[in-house]
Amino acid sequence: KRQPKVYAQITEQAQGDFDFYILSFFSGVIITLGILVDSTAVVIGGMLIAPLVWPILAMALGITMGRSFLLRKSLSTLIKSALVIFVVAVLIGIVVPDLVVESSEYLSRPSPTLLELLIGLAAGFVGAFIIAYPKMGSAIAGVVVAAAVVPPLATIGLSLARSDFSSVGGAVLLFLSNLVAIVFAASILFIISNFKSKTAAAEEKRKTGFRWTLLLLIVILVPLFYITTQTTQHVRQVKAVQEVVGSTVGVVELSDIKIQEGDNAIDVSLILRSKNTIE
Repeated sequence: KRQPKVYAQITEQAQGDFDFYILSFFSGVIITLGILVDSTAVVIGGMLIAPLVWPILAMALGITMGRSFLLRKSLSTLIKSALVIFVVAVLIGIVVPDLVVESSEYLSRPSPTLLELLIGLAAGFVGAFIIAYPKMGSAIAGVVVAAAVVPPLATIGLSLARSDFSSVGGAVLLFLSNLVAIVFAASILFIISNFKSKTAAAEEKRKTGFRWTLLLLIVILVPLFYITTQTTQHVRQVKAVQEVVGSTVGVVELSDIKIQEGDNAIDVSLILRSKNTIE
């Protein structure tokens, strides 16, 4: 009985009207500045006003019901709003290019792992669940934060402004993994909730759309798996270095740890800080 209301709510919220783009603009400003000043609270505040989760849910609904028009329209809205946020981030990055160097909010975005993909899957499933079953409607703000599609866009803009192309690649991968994961998981929920296509042609479109979404998810899994493996290995190496240094020179503070693997050894460069003389 709620299906028409759910469809109407999602399509209405995903409308690419003036209000939608105003919210996109200011969410981009707030999140980009939050990354610059390294404030998680500011970044979360910007995510709460970002409306991008609605066209993403509309894409999932369009795939589930085999409605190509809804899919194309929501994708167009998403691309336009993403461009708005991207341009805002580039302009801010050009004005203040040096503030992001030490920002943990900036440094954390270009290295996505499988964990971010799992978060996206959970956010997409719960987001669609909240819309389909409105008793939990107050929790939609948490879904918007968990979806986290705007911070990667801001990071892409800031990275391009700094000509940091390696970070651009990682942030793009993070954005795409979040986007595809949310669409895929939301589609699963809508299917479970019995949102069906009404014609044979629509049913075929649903199958095609779902296959493409699944294929994109599998493609994204490959680099994420590689990065996760590399990150896990690096964390283990850092722990080993900390244990060796701790057993050798005692309690010290380690920073700027750089590890490079050679043929028969691992070269480590780091800075030791201690209140006492290091012997």
